[in-house]
Formats: sequence, structure tokens, C-alpha cells
Amino acid sequence: MNQATRTDQPKRMANTAVLKVDNLSCVRSGQTLLDRVSLEIGRKEFTGLIGPNGAGKSTLLKHIAGVLPVERGKIMFGDRDRSQMDPREAARHVAYVPQTREPDIPFTVREVIAQARYPYLSSWRKESDYDRRRVGEAMETVGVSDLSGRRFGTLSGGEQQKVMIASALAQDARLLLLDEPTTFLDPPFQDEIFRVLAELRRERHLAILVVTHDLNRVFVSADRVIAIRAGQIVIEGPPGELATEKALEEVFGARFQLTPHPDSGMPMVVPGEPARYEGEDA
Repeated sequence: MNQATRTDQPKRMANTAVLKVDNLSCVRSGQTLLDRVSLEIGRKEFTGLIGPNGAGKSTLLKHIAGVLPVERGKIMFGDRDRSQMDPREAARHVAYVPQTREPDIPFTVREVIAQARYPYLSSWRKESDYDRRRVGEAMETVGVSDLSGRRFGTLSGGEQQKVMIASALAQDARLLLLDEPTTFLDPPFQDEIFRVLAELRRERHLAILVVTHDLNRVFVSADRVIAIRAGQIVIEGPPGELATEKALEEVFGARFQLTPHPDSGMPMVVPGEPARYEGEDA
């Protein structure tokens, strides 16, 4: 199945789209990073974006977030063209958690999260009781209330990631973008991050688009998976359609081994047999 033959398009059209990307292309220094990418993300939809390194995943997120300008194609939030929005208006639609951040942000956890309320503040409207309540609720939802007074730079990588997600939540956007949210985290924190994201989708009705190389977690957590290679969407559908050896080989250009999960029966990616070297015992 390729981008031209998506079988799940009618179902998603029935769900109000919070994001529409239409024929988005990006060329830098003569290299095509994105090639006529089109996709939709529906309300309350958890979508995973997978693909090999250099496929264009982070570039796509940066365009949607407004970090990179759109030169070819269109990005819509609901019925609004992103290019026609000022930064504050756009920030009410989309929140972005990048892969990298400043290692020593000189603010406390609460101050970092409170800054996410900027789309609703101005020179004449300062932080209100409602803003403070939204910050507190975001910290409680993500589980970082006990870190409120800590300096951001003193936190572990997992704690910092949870703070950034709380910051995005406090922004009150309908769409949450995350680029490799579990990179460099140990397994318990990886589980915690995906648990928090699943709860935000279910309880806050957020639409979530997450870039990840963690195939097993995205296959379990996502409603839909989009695979991108060489700047183009090559496969798109429910996790079960992509969790096959054939589909993964098409996306990554490498062979995978799959085995059923002992509880859910969902196909899971397992490591291949380690390479043996000359002279090593069989």
C-alpha cells in the first residue's frame, strides 16, 4: 500500500481534522528533504511517524510547528492556513516538543511551564488565576508537581522531557508534536512518556503526532502509523498494517524479525541473530 492507495482515508475524513498538510515540499541546497507530502491528523488521534534516519521526519515536524517556513505546499489547522496566522494564533493550535533543547535553561520548572501561556498573554494582560491554574493542572497531569521549584538544568533527561510535555500541555493547543520524545531515556521513563501521551489523547482529546524509532511502543500506542522514506510517505495505516516484515523492509530497506506479544498477540520487532565472526564458536 502506498500513499496513492490509502484505505483508511474515508474514516479519517469523518473525524474533524486538526491538521492538514497538502503537497508540502522542502528543498535545501539542492537536496529534496520533503517531496509533495500530504497527510491529515484527526481530533483525538495518536499518530506515529516512523522512517530511517534522514527520511524527513524532523523536517516535517519543524514545518508544521513553524520552525521552518513553508515554501511549497500548504499547512492548515482546521480551516485556517498556517501561513496566515501570527505566532500567537498558531501557538493556540500546535505545541512542539523538539528533540534537543538548551541543557541549562535558567528557570525553574514552574517558570518554564508558565512561559507556555504566552499565546494568551500580552503587554496589558499578565498571568491570571486561570493561567496559574492551567500551569498547575499541566504539572499534575504529567506528574512533575513535586519538581516545581527545581531548576530545569538540574533534572534528569526523563524529568526534563516530562516538563517539556507539561509545557506543551499548558499551551492549550489542540495538536501536540513530539520529535523523538524517548531518545536517551531508560526503559521505565520511555514507558512513562508513552503512558502520559496515551492519557493526554484519551482524557484531553489531544491530537498527537510523534516521531520515533521505537517501533514496538508506537505499534502498541498509536491509532495510525505513517512511514516516510526519502521525503515521501510510502505506507500509512493502522499499526497492524505496518507491523509486518514486508512493510518494514519497504520502509527501512532492511529485514526485520517479528514475534507475537505474549499478552496482546500484536507483532513485535525482535533483534536478529548476532553476527558471528571468523573463529568464533558456533
